Amino acid sequence: MFFRTFTFGILFLLAMTLPMSHAQFGLPKKKDNKASQAEVNADGNIQEGTATNEMNLSLIQLLSKAEKQAGGTLALSQEDAFAIDGLLKQAVQDPDTQVLVQEMKTMQREVLEQMLGETTPLDIVNNLKAVMSELVSLEILFQDKDRAVREMDKEGMIEEHRLAEYKKNPDLLEQDTRKALYMTFVSTAVVGDLM
Repeated sequence: MFFRTFTFGILFLLAMTLPMSHAQFGLPKKKDNKASQAEVNADGNIQEGTATNEMNLSLIQLLSKAEKQAGGTLALSQEDAFAIDGLLKQAVQDPDTQVLVQEMKTMQREVLEQMLGETTPLDIVNNLKAVMSELVSLEILFQDKDRAVREMDKEGMIEEHRLAEYKKNPDLLEQDTRKALYMTFVSTAVVGDLM
């Protein structure tokens, strides 16, 4: 709970001071079947003959630590791992995100150092996985944009003062929700030292 509150606090402060990214973020598409071949053993070694050169080494190390913490069984599929890796690669290539990350690292250095000490690799992996799951849900939810507004309002996920605006323009709700999830993903990746 503290991690999520902390993340949204940082995001709010940074969102007010930095330009918003114009890139479209979402689930990366698998380009070939190589991605599903990569394996990381519990001891952190990369299995011979796999396509791990395509995955971020820091992510592989984080996954290995999280797996050890979880007792050798990590509840993360290879597909999830490569989806996280793909979004990390998108984020690293986005100039606005790079500015955001640098601002987070300088403006919130003490808080980030504290979070690094309190947050385990397993917590970070679980949060990254949760964001990816929410992105998948977002894709499904916004297939019917008007229904998405109704459902999110019913669940109390829309601030009252924004409801009329979102009813008029459901695309804006999707955009804002996608940005919030992306910001959560980036913040978690920064805490996990993946960016």
